[in-house]
Amino acid sequence: MLTGGASRTNNYKDIGLFTIGTLFKLFILHYYIGLSDGLITITLRNFLIIIGIYSLASLVKEHRRLTVFLTINIVLSALFFIDVMYYSHFFTLVPAQSIYQVGQLGPVSESIFFLIRPYYFLLFTDTLLLWRYSRKNNKGRSREIFVASRKQKLVYLTVFGLVLLFTVGITYRTVRNTNGNYTPYNLGAIHFHLFDLVNLFVRSPLDIDKVEGIVETINQDTGERNGFAVAQNRNVIVIQAESIQSFVINKEIEGQMITPVLNQLIHNDSIYFSQFYEQAGWGNTSDAEFVSHNGFYPSIRTFSYKAYEDNEFVTLPMQLKEKGYSTIVFHGNEASFWNRENIYPSQGLDTYISQEDLQEDEIIGMGISDGSLFRQSMDFLKEQPHPFYAFYITLTSHHPFIMEEQYKDLNIEGEYKDTLLENYLQTVHYLDKEIGNFIEKLKQEGLYDESIIIIYGDHQGLDMRNEEANQLLSSFLEKPYREDEMFRVPLIVHIPNSDFHEEITTTGGQIDFFPTIGNLLGIRPQPNKTLGKDLLNIEEGFVAKQVHVARGSFIDNDKIFIMANDGVFENSTAWSIKTGEPIDVEECREGYERALAEVHLSEYILQNNLIPLVREKGLEYVIQHQPQ
Repeated sequence: MLTGGASRTNNYKDIGLFTIGTLFKLFILHYYIGLSDGLITITLRNFLIIIGIYSLASLVKEHRRLTVFLTINIVLSALFFIDVMYYSHFFTLVPAQSIYQVGQLGPVSESIFFLIRPYYFLLFTDTLLLWRYSRKNNKGRSREIFVASRKQKLVYLTVFGLVLLFTVGITYRTVRNTNGNYTPYNLGAIHFHLFDLVNLFVRSPLDIDKVEGIVETINQDTGERNGFAVAQNRNVIVIQAESIQSFVINKEIEGQMITPVLNQLIHNDSIYFSQFYEQAGWGNTSDAEFVSHNGFYPSIRTFSYKAYEDNEFVTLPMQLKEKGYSTIVFHGNEASFWNRENIYPSQGLDTYISQEDLQEDEIIGMGISDGSLFRQSMDFLKEQPHPFYAFYITLTSHHPFIMEEQYKDLNIEGEYKDTLLENYLQTVHYLDKEIGNFIEKLKQEGLYDESIIIIYGDHQGLDMRNEEANQLLSSFLEKPYREDEMFRVPLIVHIPNSDFHEEITTTGGQIDFFPTIGNLLGIRPQPNKTLGKDLLNIEEGFVAKQVHVARGSFIDNDKIFIMANDGVFENSTAWSIKTGEPIDVEECREGYERALAEVHLSEYILQNNLIPLVREKGLEYVIQHQPQ
């Protein structure tokens, strides 16, 4: 058995080795995510909490100490490994509420596997070495409950307490100074995770100073009702197109149109919204549905269909049901994916046809192919009571865009052959073709002339922060591939025999889908009761972003503003939508404040289940009368 002096020496040695090992992997993580400004300072601040954790763990029995230390190291290694994988796709660290997304991993396992890089396992290098050290040095350790003297125990507890106080203080100050923007770039990985974990149990009160005065700005109303009820009582067929971005519209590759069907639709009996942007959250496709149907922003913490599953809603499908519509959803994946089967009834979606209800006769990527989904849905549509609202969620063009050769119709032999861009374009071209086949089938079944067909992109497919995607798109588009192009998705409203041929260039987002489509279907606008806008009847558009970029980022008719990752307004960037030329960020401060206010108000309403009250009393009432 070791003497007290030897035990103390071992304790200091253990703490030193394990903290240095953890510091090594923390530095790698911070470097990997691009934390350049303040890399050393922020890493050392996070290192202090590591010292505090190991100091506290030193109070266990000596013969168990190395096991506890190794367990802490393994947990941190696993967390950092998950972080780098999550970052490679979402460009942030995994949020605490992602625990709710564990059940969603099965259907996207191919995408997850595609993200793994061998060098990620470097994060376990120190774990392996420390495991060998633990096995070699754990024998003969004292079995006394505490090796440390009372004085030493006091020192360890004091160190932990001081570190905790410092962590709370520096984190609070950073978040306060950045208007609530907490990111890995201004907090560091460990502080970010700790603050995010605390936030799970905290609901922020409504900051009246932030949101007061924005209601009038949000609810612009010219008094005109352009397009009102032009598609009233028609069947509504909505196709939420997986990962489709606007740059593919009217674009060729090696002399071949990428989306010939959509191009033709745009020029015949259609309204095309060319400056329309996705606003999906961490739930990606499911959040795109949520925003479009509800007219509120997605949850910043987890996917909205989980965060708000117990809420009461007033949605576009619900309002159509009040006008006599039946509602149905088609999706080629599992019914439980993104908690859809549980929340659809409260969204006003009565019938849900999923993978379990269909023949799995053609599987591409994540599930039943788009072609098979459209074909099999026809039998259901023919039996659906009229008028109906049919919502399609396509799948084939989902990341990683892998499709068998027999489905690839684009002949690409040049510089983009066998690249990520070719894979993406092949899947988009396939979707375009199957939409064309679906429309032909609607005509054959006598459903086309009495319907309105709406197609929009759910979210970006090619992320500009991915080096390969950025280089390929910048070359293909012959201009820098940046956020304004990445977030832009098509919205096409096709109204057969309407003689419409109009392009709407007002900036809009998925939050505007509900009031815009509602107007066309004869649902009268309700000023002061929604955050979305009718894009057919406003002049100044505005889109707030809060995922994939920092809160406060926005796009309007003239410019795009991207809030700095470190949360400091002055470090942000802005440029002209039309020319791409830089803009002084001070010109964007008003829009920045509005973006924060809109997102904050939406979050407050949803977290407190206030949509029924908003619909009854209006936004101003909710702002002035916060429930206790």
